[in-house]
Amino acid sequence: MAFTKGEYAATFLTFVALLLEIFVLVSGTANKPVLRDLYFARLEYQGKFTNMGLWGSCYGSNGQYDQCSVPTAPFKWPDAEGVDIKVNVDLPNSIYLAILILYWIAFLASALAMQVTVFTYFKRLPSFFAAVASLMATGALFVIWIIVVVAAAKFKSAAEAVGAQGSMGNSCWMVLGAMIASFLATAFYSFICVCRRNKTTQDTFKY
Repeated sequence: MAFTKGEYAATFLTFVALLLEIFVLVSGTANKPVLRDLYFARLEYQGKFTNMGLWGSCYGSNGQYDQCSVPTAPFKWPDAEGVDIKVNVDLPNSIYLAILILYWIAFLASALAMQVTVFTYFKRLPSFFAAVASLMATGALFVIWIIVVVAAAKFKSAAEAVGAQGSMGNSCWMVLGAMIASFLATAFYSFICVCRRNKTTQDTFKY
């Protein structure tokens, strides 16, 4: 079955969003390349550093990683190990649980949209469900993006108040990229659903 450019675009964008979400989903889970290098926020103090991912922190000194913490759900940034300082951030503990729950919603919604894309050949009703799932993922990722940006900014301010350095990590930009890809995929799914008729068996074998 020949796909149109719009269908290819929707599939590609959904795949990109899902791939970026997977990278963030595994951040901070083990002391391995990529896994330890993806994080929402970073704290540096007297040559030591710790990176805070979705599930935990990876830390070390002088640019070398020592180890990562045991994955925790939800992982609270102030509990990060590896630096000899305590940073008190003016954020409710529930915010970290919200990030985790919303992220799973976004990931599962994107996975559902991808499954619908692959197995239904862009018929009208499945395209509607894919659009809804992709829109749900977009909304969840948007909320996550706002939360992590605000949290990272507050964390940076709190770190500077005690003589440390704080910064926003690459996982924040991955969330933004996934959100943009998911939003564009939603637009393509909606266009396919509204503007294109169902394909029939005759269309499939029409030469």
